[in-house]
Amino acid sequence: MLPHLPKAAPRQAWLWLAPYVAIGIFALAMLVLTGLLQWRELDTARSALEGDMHWAERTIENRLHAHQDFLGELGREQEFKQLTYESFQVKAARYVRDAPEIQAIIWIDTDGKVEWVAPNESTATFVGEQLSGVRLAALQEALRVRRTVVSPDYRNETQRPAHDIILPVQRGSADIGAFIALQSLETLLRATLPTVFTTRYSLTVVDAENRELFTNSSVKPTERQLSGTISLDLPNNRLGLNIVAYRLGGAWLPFVPAALITILTLIATITLIQLRRHAKHRAATEEELRAAYAFRQAMSQSLITGLRAIDLDGRITFVNSAFCRMTGFDENELIGIKPPYPYWPAEEFDRLKHNIDTALAGKAPASGFEMRIMRKSGERFDVRLYFSPLIDTHGLQIGWMASMNDITEPKRVRVELERAHERFVTVIDGLDSAVHVADVQTGEILFANRAFQNIFGFDTVGRNSALVTAPCHPNPEWLSRDPLQIGPEELPCELFDGEIQHTLSGHWYHLHERAIRWVDGRTVRVQIAADITDKKHIEEVNLQQQKRLEQTSRLITMGEMASSLAHELNQPLSAIANYCAGCVKRMQAGNYRLDDLLAAMQKASSQAERAGKIIRRMRDMVKKGDPNRQPIALEELVDETRAFADIEAQRTGTQIIVDLPDNLPRIVVDRIMIEQVLLNLVKNGIEAMIDVPFERRQLTLQAKVVDDRMLEIAVTDQGHGLDEADIEKIFAPFYTTKPEGMGIGLAICRSIIEFHQGRLWVEPRREGGTVFHFTVPIEETVEVTHD
Repeated sequence: MLPHLPKAAPRQAWLWLAPYVAIGIFALAMLVLTGLLQWRELDTARSALEGDMHWAERTIENRLHAHQDFLGELGREQEFKQLTYESFQVKAARYVRDAPEIQAIIWIDTDGKVEWVAPNESTATFVGEQLSGVRLAALQEALRVRRTVVSPDYRNETQRPAHDIILPVQRGSADIGAFIALQSLETLLRATLPTVFTTRYSLTVVDAENRELFTNSSVKPTERQLSGTISLDLPNNRLGLNIVAYRLGGAWLPFVPAALITILTLIATITLIQLRRHAKHRAATEEELRAAYAFRQAMSQSLITGLRAIDLDGRITFVNSAFCRMTGFDENELIGIKPPYPYWPAEEFDRLKHNIDTALAGKAPASGFEMRIMRKSGERFDVRLYFSPLIDTHGLQIGWMASMNDITEPKRVRVELERAHERFVTVIDGLDSAVHVADVQTGEILFANRAFQNIFGFDTVGRNSALVTAPCHPNPEWLSRDPLQIGPEELPCELFDGEIQHTLSGHWYHLHERAIRWVDGRTVRVQIAADITDKKHIEEVNLQQQKRLEQTSRLITMGEMASSLAHELNQPLSAIANYCAGCVKRMQAGNYRLDDLLAAMQKASSQAERAGKIIRRMRDMVKKGDPNRQPIALEELVDETRAFADIEAQRTGTQIIVDLPDNLPRIVVDRIMIEQVLLNLVKNGIEAMIDVPFERRQLTLQAKVVDDRMLEIAVTDQGHGLDEADIEKIFAPFYTTKPEGMGIGLAICRSIIEFHQGRLWVEPRREGGTVFHFTVPIEETVEVTHD
């Protein structure tokens, strides 16, 4: 086989991917670490914010509760009449000084009119002032619910947000007024929360609808991640305090570490890509060489043809796997050996030695050597070996390349085909029928058996079929299909089936022709011609014999009817004689009238015509002549037949009933033959009813149209009938059920009906008797169209 190149190092993709993965993992780790540090810083800030929010919430709530407690204390003193105006001023003024967010504390009556104001110098409200709007509504709500209520926020005289803390006071069950603390939201935040808190956070007070009421700074933080909301649930008034932390440093500072890590990662990746491209470029040439070698090796190993290379001394230098499979020897068992080779059988040694010497001498034939070699197991098989020079890269011959094909199976198939063809030709040549195959397009005869060649000549193959078979060939209009118009999907197709006479030899042949697909796919005509000359001669002899039998049958029938006809003819003759004798006597006596004599002579003439008709019918029945089929009305045939049958019917007392439909079509028959058939069937029916009572002796003639081609006639009697065995044999020649019968009448009748392309059969009658049926052809009608 081909020399092996060193195997390429396995392409481990993970070795190239490992640096990229390492760089990616390092960059990801640094980004995660940076993110964790930033997250930890943010978490610390959030924890500080949450602590400050809890502290601020506690502080503000305690402040608000303190205001409510102070108002409650004033309310209790007022309820028990322990609070005077002076003590109110002292307590309230002192409390307002300690709580700067409280602008004033006032006492109002139940109608909202201010009665006391502390401290006196307060300008937030004045004695005698009347509450209105949301403040009055909040007062009324506090008096109604009788607990502390905080009014909705409103704008005080300085247009800053404020609200009232209202404590209703009752004495007994009656409302006497309410203490109100006027509280400023801005001062509440400033007094409650230290300065360090307000410098770190942006504070915004919002109402229940999230509308901003007050903020401690007009500067909005740019970073909103650190924020929170404190809910101040005041009685009847819900406020919210949004707290947002100010962040130190620029917004871009957290992204600096990630940007540096990304830039360093890109630089390392680009450098690694350039190194990989350089390494791939260096390996490209080696990979192309390896691919070309692999392609050549794959081609040689995938062939089913065995390849063997030898040097100029005959030493084997290369074998492919197909050669090894054929011989059964391994590569290492063949490489390096010289003739004789281990796959040479002993009985073929001389021949194989001569072949290898011829090939080494450069005289190997172009068609190769057909030889027999053996496998390692000893099995022999046939091969064909082709030799060609083996040239190296410098143009020098270094040996011979041989290709070997196993031809055992093709050779066996070829032998089988040859034997099958020989058997086929032997069988076809052994036929008496002439068989030949001709191309539909060109008419060339492709095959002809010996019988065909005996008739048309032994040089017919390759010639035109139409010219060779011209003396015995069907006209194109006789073919059922035009062979040139038959498509491949319609094959096989019937073309002709009939009898043709050879115009030169006079022989008759039955030709059967079909269109089929030939072995090479084209359409051909297959014609089989069987010589039927002897059959035709026998049929002609039989026809002549049948005519003689018919003549004999008519004579026998007329002989049987002779006595009856003599009696029938005696009547018109006697009548003629009587009429003539009477006329003679009157004329001799001279006692006559011309009218009487004329009437008598007319009657005598009618009787003479009747006798003449009887004689003519007898002559027509017995005279010999060829069949002459002509259109005729069935009623006319029945009337003439009945004229003969009436004699026998009157003698036996049989009633003949004719039941024919109106407008029956004309039939195309030989008049005398069909009269003979009708007369024979009627006579048989009359004879079958001799032994039945007179009242049952009725014979019926009926007819009906079967189809557009045939008319059926039925003759029905009421006689003794036929047995099943008689029905099966009744039409056989010389078989009869009559003691004096000859057994040829019905056989002749059937032959006559079949001659007219009809059918004659018999059926037993259910009520007794027999029905004979026969069919005859109807005259074809041609429709005439007028333009």
